[in-house]
Amino acid sequence: MFQRGNVMKINRASLLAGSILCGAVLPAPALAQTTAAQTSAASAQGTSAAAAKPVQPYYRNIRPFYRNIRPFWGDVNPFYRNIRAFWGDVDPFYRNIRAFWGAVDPIVSAQVVGAPAYDKVGPFWEDLGNDWSALSANWETAGTYASNPTKYAAIATQLKGIVTKSETMWGKAVTAETGTSFSKGFAEKLFTRFGIDPNNPASLAALTPAEQSHFFIDWYDGLMGYSGTDHADHWMKTVDWTPSLTQVQGDGKDAVIGLLDFVVAGDQDIRNNVVAYDGVSNFTNGHGAGVASLMVAAHDGKGVMGIAPEASVVAFNPFDESGTAGWEDITRGVAMLSGKAGVVNMSLGTPGWTLEADWSKVFSSPGVAANLKSTVFIKAAGNDGITQTQNIKWDWANNPALLVVGSVDPTGKISEFSNRPGEACLLTGTGACSEQNKLKYRFVVAPGELILVSDDQGGVTRQTGTSFSAPIVAGTVALLLDRWPWLAGNPQATVDIITSTAKDLGAPGVDGVYGAGLIDVEAAQSPKSFDQLVWYQWDGKKPTEKSVDSVQKTVTQADTSKWDSKDMFFYTFERLAGGSQRDFAIPLSSKLVDQTLYVNGANEQFQAYLYDRMVDWVNTSGTPTKGKFTNFITSAAPVQNRMGLNLSMSFAPRSAAFGFSRRGVAYQSSVRLATPSDKFGVRVGYGDGAVLLGGRESFGLFSSYDSRTGGVNPVLGIASGGAYAGADVALDGKTTLTIGGTEKTLTRDWRNASVLENSLYRDVNRYKASGVNIGVTHRVNEAMVVSASYTRVGERSALLGVQSLDRNDLGHGSTTEGATFGLDYELGHGLSVATSATVGRTQTSNGSRQNLAVSDGGLLSTASEVAFAKAGIFGRMDRARLSVSQAMHVESGSLDYTVIKVVDRNTGEIGPVTEKIGVSAGKRPLFTEFLYGAPILKGAGEMSAFGRFQLQGTSQDSLNSGMVVGGRFRMGF
Repeated sequence: MFQRGNVMKINRASLLAGSILCGAVLPAPALAQTTAAQTSAASAQGTSAAAAKPVQPYYRNIRPFYRNIRPFWGDVNPFYRNIRAFWGDVDPFYRNIRAFWGAVDPIVSAQVVGAPAYDKVGPFWEDLGNDWSALSANWETAGTYASNPTKYAAIATQLKGIVTKSETMWGKAVTAETGTSFSKGFAEKLFTRFGIDPNNPASLAALTPAEQSHFFIDWYDGLMGYSGTDHADHWMKTVDWTPSLTQVQGDGKDAVIGLLDFVVAGDQDIRNNVVAYDGVSNFTNGHGAGVASLMVAAHDGKGVMGIAPEASVVAFNPFDESGTAGWEDITRGVAMLSGKAGVVNMSLGTPGWTLEADWSKVFSSPGVAANLKSTVFIKAAGNDGITQTQNIKWDWANNPALLVVGSVDPTGKISEFSNRPGEACLLTGTGACSEQNKLKYRFVVAPGELILVSDDQGGVTRQTGTSFSAPIVAGTVALLLDRWPWLAGNPQATVDIITSTAKDLGAPGVDGVYGAGLIDVEAAQSPKSFDQLVWYQWDGKKPTEKSVDSVQKTVTQADTSKWDSKDMFFYTFERLAGGSQRDFAIPLSSKLVDQTLYVNGANEQFQAYLYDRMVDWVNTSGTPTKGKFTNFITSAAPVQNRMGLNLSMSFAPRSAAFGFSRRGVAYQSSVRLATPSDKFGVRVGYGDGAVLLGGRESFGLFSSYDSRTGGVNPVLGIASGGAYAGADVALDGKTTLTIGGTEKTLTRDWRNASVLENSLYRDVNRYKASGVNIGVTHRVNEAMVVSASYTRVGERSALLGVQSLDRNDLGHGSTTEGATFGLDYELGHGLSVATSATVGRTQTSNGSRQNLAVSDGGLLSTASEVAFAKAGIFGRMDRARLSVSQAMHVESGSLDYTVIKVVDRNTGEIGPVTEKIGVSAGKRPLFTEFLYGAPILKGAGEMSAFGRFQLQGTSQDSLNSGMVVGGRFRMGF
């Protein structure tokens, strides 16, 4: 027969003797709302030794909770410090990448008047825990009251101190909730239950060490009931579960759990999840509610949190009014539940067995066998502390997807009471046994000591036993079935996910104590092996399978933050046994790469900054107002020629392109040929042509044209870096027309790259962009010059500098058109101001199919910059410049993204889906830069200082974030 607690009773003659419900009620009441059934079971526990070894979680099993582990203020803190269950990234895909995005607020607050601030609760328990540790040490060594009344008086004083601290923290909440004082509403009730009178030190001598610990645990649990938040518990850290993981993965609403247990009577929260019920009777002792709460208790700001709080529950109670059951009722219940549920939790068993042979008969019965292909069965291992040595006959023709669950303590050590699989075998019909047929391959462990559960009366209690290990596993399976519903048709694959992602404990590999190991909820929701994932490339006609090693495992190397939208995913797939597969959503940015790839660390990044901002103080005409900062050395002398034209040349170090191979010479150049009157000129060169083709003398630094940092025509900057040519013509004495073109080609250099980078980017096309610019400048008066220009840039297989590892994403490239307007004004006394603003529109090629395309209307982007320059600050020839820039920022627009994903969440069918995704570029990127330069040694040398600060915006490119300062000293001979 099956039975509650460890109490043995004789039931109907046809039933089997010696069965036991796999859970233990604490030998002292856990909270004030203890049911009569619990009290009866607890009092009877001492009489059950003849029938079954009693479970004794206290003294030996409870002591680690306050001595070595200290779960309430130390290494395994169930509330706040080390578990960190309520904040931080939840990374169910690959640990450190945000696989499922979205804002997650895992703390659900209830309206509790007077509840303390949540961020103060953790430190309170740490402080009170230290007080309790000191009190406990005294209590443990006090001996009898008669032998040491003085020490008990001191213990009573310490206890009153704990009461006072607790009242200060929780008094308002207790009074608001109970309508009376902290003492009457909370403290006195708990003292009475444990027989404690703080004013009578002799009463303290009656408590055993187990009861002392139990008292403090109840003190903690009771006060946390007034916190206005759900309770965290030690098991959460042990199995890598947080409520935020459930929020991002799914809360189980598409899963159905079967509960083979006592009736849930008084917990309305859990009853709300029960959609079907049958059974032998309505008898209950609270055990069923405790088990169910770990699986489906609501995240509602109070009490226990279930792993799958929205899952539906179908329940069957196999126990009669005596609390016993037999195999016939068990079989009927399993048949009913398996016909409706994807996972069935069975926290019951018979003494002396981890898995008894009669279970094979249950699974072979016609009503159950018909459902074996759609149900996972989770069974508690039992609480006898035995290792199974008996082999059992197994009906392999009706082989269920079964997991047997043992218990571990919070350190991951097998509980003393937990049954173990040993080397017992599930024999074939001929009596043969192979290694893979051993019970240990169907065995996992989960926390089962002093687990916080529902008491079925609206409160909480702590219970111990494998009964409470099993539902942690069942809840994990429910999460799997909720996110991947088609796994219901492949229960063996679901079991394999659980066992293959479990943490190995004990002897390496599967062993006879821990089986496959400790359940890991997060790992079960993640790919078993990243390297085995595949994704599908869509070519417009059919999907083509690609290995996941062509996708970044991190996104820290590319400044693709503009594409980090919560809605932009591509999907990878994990192959499972039986032909199933699971899909995982990965941010699209993981498949994108821009023009930034630095491989030698911070020092090289700093050198890159020096290269990009290598400036010269140039006094072109002997007057400080004409001096300027520029990347080009413009002091080159005119070159005589037979044509009588003005020919001049200038050189400068080429801007750094770390991570890319350098083509051609290491210097950029410019050659200008002009008529003697300088009304018409032609310029050709190689390098940062945007600086010279832009026609803005006030902005002579390429950083102003860089789309990542600058605000002066970054559209033209996208195509700047290679060969360029242009012409300018003076229309009259005040107006000049310019026209020019430029191109840029980048090929990645892998000589200093890691093996990972080499493998990830080897198939990325060379980056190539080309553009034209038409501009006009007009001098309004001696002080003011206005300008305007039109720019058109085409990028091959890229979009705003970003490429994809999938050539079909951006294979046909994009076109960006921009309009730039500027104003230069001389304020007098060597002070001038220059402004620029650019508006751009980006579109992908018309009529060209690619997976990632800009929607109709294009992407609207803006950029702007203002610079103040002052000549003659400390001397006649020095000059300073202060600029503030808004780099290119996408203001609006959307992308059409075709991706291969699951199109039917019930069957797992995949297909192409085109989604329209709004592009969100985050905060507007703002930078400020300061430059100072002064000639020395009568112009033979230069001294300069510089600094750049990022004021706003985020960047995954560490080069373009934070602060950089430096200086330079140059001499010529």
